[in-house]
Amino acid sequence: MSFARFIGLTLAVALAIPASAHLASAQNRIVEVSFIPTERAQIAIWIERADGTFVRTLRLTEAVALRGIGNRPGALQMNSGFHWPYGRREGVLPIWAHRRAAAGEPFRRVIFQDRSSEGYASRTSNDASQDDYFCLSFSNDASSRDSLDATTCPSRFNSDKGRYLTEDDVRAGYAEPFEDEGGASSAMRAMDTTSVYPPRRDLPGVRGSDHEDAGTYVADSLAVMPELDAITMATLPAEMRRTIQVVLPADFEDGDYKILLEVNVEGDYAEAWDPERFPTPMVGGSGSWDFWAISYGYPYRGQPSVLFEVPFRVGNAGGTWQTSDPVGYGDIHGLSGEVQDMDGSITDDPETRPGSGADRLQEDPRGRVEVHVVPTNVCTGDDPPPQCFTECDATRPCDEGFVCNATSECVGICDVVMAPESLGALELTLDEERSWEYAHVAFVAPISAREVTSYQIRVGTVPFEAGMEFASWGVEAKVASLEQEALVLPTGQAPGTRIEADLGHLMPQTHYYVGVRATDECGAPSPVAIAEIETTEIIFTTVSPCFVATAAYGSPMASEIGALRRFRDRHLMNNAVGRGLVALYYDLGPSAADQIREDDSARSVVRHILAPIVSFVSWLDG
Repeated sequence: MSFARFIGLTLAVALAIPASAHLASAQNRIVEVSFIPTERAQIAIWIERADGTFVRTLRLTEAVALRGIGNRPGALQMNSGFHWPYGRREGVLPIWAHRRAAAGEPFRRVIFQDRSSEGYASRTSNDASQDDYFCLSFSNDASSRDSLDATTCPSRFNSDKGRYLTEDDVRAGYAEPFEDEGGASSAMRAMDTTSVYPPRRDLPGVRGSDHEDAGTYVADSLAVMPELDAITMATLPAEMRRTIQVVLPADFEDGDYKILLEVNVEGDYAEAWDPERFPTPMVGGSGSWDFWAISYGYPYRGQPSVLFEVPFRVGNAGGTWQTSDPVGYGDIHGLSGEVQDMDGSITDDPETRPGSGADRLQEDPRGRVEVHVVPTNVCTGDDPPPQCFTECDATRPCDEGFVCNATSECVGICDVVMAPESLGALELTLDEERSWEYAHVAFVAPISAREVTSYQIRVGTVPFEAGMEFASWGVEAKVASLEQEALVLPTGQAPGTRIEADLGHLMPQTHYYVGVRATDECGAPSPVAIAEIETTEIIFTTVSPCFVATAAYGSPMASEIGALRRFRDRHLMNNAVGRGLVALYYDLGPSAADQIREDDSARSVVRHILAPIVSFVSWLDG
């Protein structure tokens, strides 16, 4: 520990703890789970006892926890696509889902309101209302697997939010089409009235032609699983190490446990898990699949979910544990929570198949999953280390991991009452070009005696008030780009440093409250800073052309297009040579774009060519 940090800790502790106090009361347990996900990874993290007894869910990605992709209208084998609204993805995280349900209770199953089959993608009745998230594109190009990272919803979409399946439906024989592997045979499969997944909880209430059941999805889900809001996390940025800090209560029992992490990515094909084995359903006709379900989208079932397991111990001394090898994989249909042994069918080849199979959590020197228990209550346990309660002052600092308290005794660094100070004023402004969906946020890094490990940014449509739990209010902020990824800010800045970020995925003409807080290495949060903003109506403008890149990425508002456009405006248009290059590009670009716009393979090749250029210009302006 540096001398400067020691002085800072000493002053903070002296201000936070009365001189008569020895230690703070028993501290919460801090468990950190670290990993590097691939893109679009759906993740569940939970804790079990050493004997396999389910304890609690720690984190669950938003698509499952909030958007309800595991329990929504549509057959479980229905094709998929960008923001596809239908088809229950019961195979997304089946090991977690079945274990949680077995330890608690299931949810009610959601089906189409009034369609003759769960295999119908097109409307057959007046059952729709505006959808603020999902959409359905009846375009082969826009709904292909290769377009997932280069498309947007084509227009405002109205979807069927569904209703609950009832016992009367079951008695009447309501079913879903189900095909055997390879499409060898097809039959209508009976369903029961319960699901191991929650329905969607992102609806503003009943509107349009919604069934009244849609208005109860939120309350019904929280009645089954009250912690859903607190454990929901946005999809994590790809190829970036992420540490999930979990605070367990001070009375959490010491002992041996397991952290389990299940991860899945739809459409992750491999030799044993490809579209030939699990194809687009092709058996049509009344009571089965309709033309739209057969003709659009892609067969999403690739390699099933993969499970990682890390045994660890909760205790005062803390510790670090890790693993690189998955222990098994889940059922591709999600009909059971059984764990299949790793049999060689799941890819594990980071060099030639990065981000696929087992490498959905990417390998590094710390393994694919690392679990760290922060030492707490280290001086009050049965066998305290010799550093505890030794005398300390400005000339006699404590050892690493200890801090000098107000009575000049060394105690565990987490065993004192202190937290990061306030962030101060939070600045929030609308983006000049995308004022209906993007906003700029700025604040100042706070003074903190201990290391700040995260900045948590949440967005809500109701005020954050005293007594609310910040982790359960609103949703995690998203990046200002096409990607539905969490806005993750770097830490380590000196106190007083200005920190800025752009957040996105806001709705037009909506009043928002944005909250930010810092959290330190011991799980102590700063006060929450709040600001308000109201987005504008959609402003339709002409965007300066980036012809080839726009054709390759599918949208002029892709984040990569923004990086290239900024490079053009800042580094090319301010000099004669640069302006000449831009003029030449404007002459040749449209015809080149026409050549690749309708060719998925060509678009993919161009995106790979542009990737290092985008990385360079992003770094240049970063």
